[in-house]
Amino acid sequence: MSYGLRNTLILLLALLIINGAGYAYMHFIQKAEIEQLEERQVSLENDYQQDAQTAELVPMLREQFEEATSVIEGFDKTIFSNNNADEIFRFLSLINEGAGVNFNFTFSDSTSSEQYGVINSEINGSGPYRSVVRFINAIEYSEPVQKINGISLSPSGEGDGYQQVNFTFRLQSHYDRVGVFNNNNQTPDIAFRTNDSNHNPFFPLIRNVPPNEDNLPNVDQSRIVGLTGSAVYLMDQDGQMVTLRENDNVYLGTLQEINMQQGSATFRLNRGGIIDMVTLEVQR
Repeated sequence: MSYGLRNTLILLLALLIINGAGYAYMHFIQKAEIEQLEERQVSLENDYQQDAQTAELVPMLREQFEEATSVIEGFDKTIFSNNNADEIFRFLSLINEGAGVNFNFTFSDSTSSEQYGVINSEINGSGPYRSVVRFINAIEYSEPVQKINGISLSPSGEGDGYQQVNFTFRLQSHYDRVGVFNNNNQTPDIAFRTNDSNHNPFFPLIRNVPPNEDNLPNVDQSRIVGLTGSAVYLMDQDGQMVTLRENDNVYLGTLQEINMQQGSATFRLNRGGIIDMVTLEVQR
């Protein structure tokens, strides 16, 4: 073998070893590292999107914080001047003049420390949901330091349009034992705040259908025998001919629309909270 051929073979072998080692390094080592970096990139991009969304909320949160801080700093709190439970009841009665609920006040006990004490009582009663929420909010927002525990609300039933609720809660009212606040036995201030939500969660979406006490035309048991552009002639459930115009009342609803071209009339019915559009056509 000539010297030149031998050197050429050695060079080719060296190139094969170098290329093989490079391919193995990229395939078995760098490929796994690249996949880890890609997963890390996806995770960082998700974190960035979340941080960007949070950053957009910062101005609004800062404004809410400043508003809440101004309310707290501008509204002094105090405690009752003595451990007379009658003072608690009188104060709740003053609150109730702006709320309008029926409540019962039951004194439980009184505990004390070196400078302060706590009067424990139980409050229960009933009233419209919004009034009850207003009553409870006024206790918490008013000047005396009081804490509500164990609150319970339950619906009273169908009466008064499902608006009445029963309530009960425990009330802790703090009082001054050594005259720290020096409020001269003045009646603490009362504050009614705007409720965050007046929606009654006990109000059923689907309610009982009221009986047809006025004997109005029952669309489900009636048929149209004729119509004009302004009136519908209906044979009702009792076999009586009734003339209806748009917006006239029927059982559970009203006459919504008269369609002369199609020879039909559409009624809007409220079936206990479910709105149903019923269309009757002239029977030929």
